[in-house]
Amino acid sequence: MTELRVRDVTEADLPAILRIRARSFGPLPDGGDRWWRRVADETLGGRMLAVVDGDDRVLASGRARPFEQVWGGRHQPMGGVAGVYVDPVARGRGVASLLMRGLLARMAELGDAISCLFPTAPGLYRGVGYEFGGPLPRFTYAAQDLRGLRSLSGGLRPRPAGPDDAELLHALMRTEQERGRVSGPRLPGPESWRVQLADDETIANVHDGRGSGPRGFVTYSLADETLKVDDLVADNGEAAAALWSVVGSGSSAAPTVQAHLDPRDPVALIAGAEAKHDVEQHLWMLRIIDLPRAVAARGFSPALATTVHLAVDDPDLPANSGTWRLEVSGGSARATPVERPLPAEGPLSVEGPVAVDRPPARLGPRGLAALWCGWPMPRLRQAGLVTGGNPEDDCALDAVFSGAPYMTEYF
Repeated sequence: MTELRVRDVTEADLPAILRIRARSFGPLPDGGDRWWRRVADETLGGRMLAVVDGDDRVLASGRARPFEQVWGGRHQPMGGVAGVYVDPVARGRGVASLLMRGLLARMAELGDAISCLFPTAPGLYRGVGYEFGGPLPRFTYAAQDLRGLRSLSGGLRPRPAGPDDAELLHALMRTEQERGRVSGPRLPGPESWRVQLADDETIANVHDGRGSGPRGFVTYSLADETLKVDDLVADNGEAAAALWSVVGSGSSAAPTVQAHLDPRDPVALIAGAEAKHDVEQHLWMLRIIDLPRAVAARGFSPALATTVHLAVDDPDLPANSGTWRLEVSGGSARATPVERPLPAEGPLSVEGPVAVDRPPARLGPRGLAALWCGWPMPRLRQAGLVTGGNPEDDCALDAVFSGAPYMTEYF
C-alpha cells in the first residue's frame, strides 16, 4: 500500500473500476451498461479520478459530474460527486480520503464553485469538509386526488413533448428556478433533456405558451402501478392543475403518484387532499470549493443590505482560508479577503482593510457548508462547528444565508 497516488481514469481502467463497483455495491442492474457508458463519457478526461498503487493497480475511483445548481434563484457550477468505489482490500487505509482530496483539488481547477453528494459514509465526507445541506423529499399522493384538479385547469390541454422540446424544457425550468429564487435543485442541460425525452419510458407533456398562454411541463413514468413524477414546472395555477391532472388521469392503472418536490411545492395548496404521511427523504451533503466565486454566483434576498465578517479554516482548499468580508445588497453579494495567512516568503497583498473591528465567527469547511445551506448559527454552535464571533454577527449571517434548500433527484 505504499506509493499511492491519484491520477486520471482512462478508458483502459473502466473494466477494473466496474469490478471494484461490483465488489462494493453489487453488479450493475439490467440496463445499467447504458448508464455506465453515459456517465463515463461525461467524466473521462478530467472528472473521473483513481487512486493507484506503485504497480498502477486501481484501488479506488470517483467522479465529479459537471452540474449546474441553483442557489437563491441564480445558477452556478457544481461538482456532483458520485461513483466513489474503493476495493474492499484497500479500505481503512486512507485511500478514500486521498481520492476525495484529489477530487476537491480537481473541482477547484475546473472552476466548480460548490460540490454536492449523497453520502453512503457521512464520516468519510465530513473528514474532507462536507456537511448535510438539505433533503431529497418524496411525497406520495392518491392519483385520483390529482386527477380531480382538472376542474381548476381552465380547460388547458398540454401536448405531448419530445426530444425537439429539449431547449424549451430547459428554458422553462431555468425561468421557474430564477423566479422562485429556489436553492438546491439541479438544472439539466438541453442534451440531458434530449436523452430523457427520447427514452421510451418517459411520458412528457408541455404547455408551450402559444398565444401568450400559460407555460409549463411535466415528465413522469409508470412502473409497478405507481406514477413517478420526475419534474413538473408551471408558471401559474391553471397550468399546474392541468399538468397534475394529466398525471392523475392514470389512476385506473396506477393509484399512487410519487414525486420528489419542494416541501412547499404549490401542489400542497391546490390538491384536494394532503400528501400521504409516509413522506420519505434522503439527505445530501455540500462543500464550498471556491468561496468568493460561490458567493458571487449566488442569489440573495433583494431586501437585504448588510456587511459581516467571518473567518474560515480550510486545510484541504487553503484558498478558502482567511478572514472574509461579506457585502450583500440588491440581491447579490461578494466575499473580499481581509486577512489571509502569510505565504512562506514575504507579505501577501490583498484588497480591502487589513483588519476587522471585532473578532469574527470562525468556521471550518463543515461549518461553512452548513451555514451556506441555511443552518442557523445557534445550531452550528451547539454542534461545535463555530467558535468566536458575537450575537450581532450571528444574526447577520443567519439573514444572509437564510433558506431551506432541497433537491429533486438522486445522482
